[in-house]
Amino acid sequence: MSEMNLKGRTIGIIAGPGFADSQVVKVAQRLRQRGARVSVIGTGESEAVAVAGRQGSLLKPDIVLSKARAGLFDALIITGGDSMERLVADERILTLLLETHLLHKPIGASCNATPILAAAGLITGMRVTGDARDRDELEKAGSIYLDQGVTVDHNIVTARAEEDVPHFVDAVSFLLEPATSRR
Repeated sequence: MSEMNLKGRTIGIIAGPGFADSQVVKVAQRLRQRGARVSVIGTGESEAVAVAGRQGSLLKPDIVLSKARAGLFDALIITGGDSMERLVADERILTLLLETHLLHKPIGASCNATPILAAAGLITGMRVTGDARDRDELEKAGSIYLDQGVTVDHNIVTARAEEDVPHFVDAVSFLLEPATSRR
């Protein structure tokens, strides 16, 4: 895919404790290279409190989850990490995902973050990928698991692993392009 221009677009990336450092950094870097504004959404109580990744990176949130609303973002992304069990039960995340989905905005999940989409009720009957260890859970949620790098079904983009980040960002970017520019 050609480099898409995301100037004027704001992409929210949810980062909870133990986020996958290199995934968040790579996704954010690629989106910024295309002109997007990347907004880190922290799961804590204050923007002043940095979120620690599993390899020790610290990210200062631009906004906290309790203040985040779907209307603030053109797309929403969740990368994998160590806190997925906590995040999958966080009603604030599930609500934000559902609001974003109802607005038909792109939602991306990579690696072991895909089950969060299942918990939000967003992937029933949809084709998805993600960490192979989550396959049974995703299929029980009614999705069709595909063992491939990136899957796009309507506004949902899922990626299997960190090495799939370039194609993952391409797919999210494509969904953000106006239809007229794709002709």
